[in-house]
Amino acid sequence: MNRYIILAILLINFSCSSQIPIVEATSDLVDIRDGENLKKGGWSLAPDVKPDIYKTDVITSKNVTFYTNLDSITFTVEPKKKYDFIILLNKKDTCWTQINTVPHFDFDDKYIEKNSGKYSFEIPEVQELVHLIFALTPTGIDDKNMVNHRTKYYEEIIEEFSKYKDAPIVLKLDSLLKQGYYSRLKMDACGFYFNGNKIEKDSIYERLSWNGANQIEPFISEIEKFATKIAFRKFYKKNKKYYNDLTTKIEKQMPIKKQWDWLEKQFDFNYDNYRITFSPLVEGGHSTNNFIQNNFKQTVMFICGPTQSTKYDEEIIEGLMTRVVFTEIDHNYVNPISDEYQNEINNSLNELSKWATENALSNYGNSYSVFNEYMTWSVFTLYAFDNYKSENFEFINNQIELQMTERRGFKKFKEFNQKLIKLYKGKSANEKIKDLYPKIIFWCKEQ
Repeated sequence: MNRYIILAILLINFSCSSQIPIVEATSDLVDIRDGENLKKGGWSLAPDVKPDIYKTDVITSKNVTFYTNLDSITFTVEPKKKYDFIILLNKKDTCWTQINTVPHFDFDDKYIEKNSGKYSFEIPEVQELVHLIFALTPTGIDDKNMVNHRTKYYEEIIEEFSKYKDAPIVLKLDSLLKQGYYSRLKMDACGFYFNGNKIEKDSIYERLSWNGANQIEPFISEIEKFATKIAFRKFYKKNKKYYNDLTTKIEKQMPIKKQWDWLEKQFDFNYDNYRITFSPLVEGGHSTNNFIQNNFKQTVMFICGPTQSTKYDEEIIEGLMTRVVFTEIDHNYVNPISDEYQNEINNSLNELSKWATENALSNYGNSYSVFNEYMTWSVFTLYAFDNYKSENFEFINNQIELQMTERRGFKKFKEFNQKLIKLYKGKSANEKIKDLYPKIIFWCKEQ
């Protein structure tokens, strides 16, 4: 296939009529000059990533140049813009490359003033539509940990909408779910909202997921048409009371201010806003991201809905449900301290097979991420120790240790947790959890 046919195909993806610049290469290593900074071999071509995004910050304008072994291309880049071009590797592999100067979030003064010191629980409408699509996919039907199948709400969705299970957008998102994009898709869906029957992008967020492109944006037009086809807005409105009741219940089961105050006493930094998004269609797939601009720090969480169980008393239910959001919140406190001890963590947990099963390591594949998972869950048990009656703490702690070791595959969590509890009970009055890191890391090294 020659380069012009390839270009014609790519133009469809770009949805524009202007010609896309092309440079050629026979090596997959590319140099980049970003302003005055030259990055030798700073870019590896990845034909399967479309687009492959190079992010750069710019205040007014600057030149960014890509140097292949055969060619070069220069753009004068400006803030909040994207620049697309193609690197044709070995005359056959089309590498769609993008220079992106769009910040992935931008809080204005009005937003900061409105949200400082506050938290919210919400079921965003576009995100709920995406969760509904997930529920219709073969993956969502098979995976009861991804999609909560245990509610009348889910049964209603299957009964009312299963006739659309072969719709093109359902199958496209199913393909992405199979590739592991569940969290990124639902997180980015929170950056869109309905304006009438149109879905528009929230100007605050370029994306809410982690590094890379906005994963849901390429499908928004199809999702919008699907919403009209199934009368989703009518369905969402019909269930508004149900959503409001869930919001009231989740606020009681997961008292954010209590967790917030406790964490900020134990660590040396604070967050200014917590935004908690949830869905009754979520079961075990939780995630979080944080956004820091100047002195304003926001944490956004993506979690399941409240429990409907009446099996336990209110304090135990609060403890078990608080864990769901707490172990997302406290990543934003635990991870930055872990960053300071990364070398020590790598040396102490160098035999990962002692710490996690193969299944656990498929999601947490290095010492740093394994340690953080141990630490975030164990810090929750310290919170439970401080906040719940002793008999309830023992029950909650046993549940946590069982879940981490037996269900999640973190083999030594019980011993780790008991050691951290002992260190916490024995700390001096002026010590905080962050001060216990060297001791617990040294304990890990001795195992």
